[in-house]
Amino acid sequence: MSIDLLEIKNHMPSYNPNSSLEDCIKWLPTPDGIYSVASTMASLKTPHPLVPWFELVWYSHNIPRMSFILWLAIRGRLSTLDCVHLYNPRVGTLCVLCSSSPETHAHLFFECAYRKVIWSYLKDMCG
Repeated sequence: MSIDLLEIKNHMPSYNPNSSLEDCIKWLPTPDGIYSVASTMASLKTPHPLVPWFELVWYSHNIPRMSFILWLAIRGRLSTLDCVHLYNPRVGTLCVLCSSSPETHAHLFFECAYRKVIWSYLKDMCG
């Protein structure tokens, strides 16, 4: 054995199995330890939504691409220029719509003057 492996082995707690007991297989996802296909499916199934905005993003008649973009926006993970600038400092952070403030999530959705024009236009189109 190499010195590194011996050092790791010395730090591990020792385990001495009881050879007088018979081995048994236990399925941990179920309380009784018995395997079934249903218990496998239940362990793979995602839990119910834990966030209050789940239905807003992932409703039944959604457009998946739009839902994904909205999900990124809610989580603050859109590739705004302030985020891109962290990885590539040569990229400027000035908003390309209004050229007056850094492009951040807050600026794009709540502060940008151009945003007001867009929302006003969409509001007029929808009636």
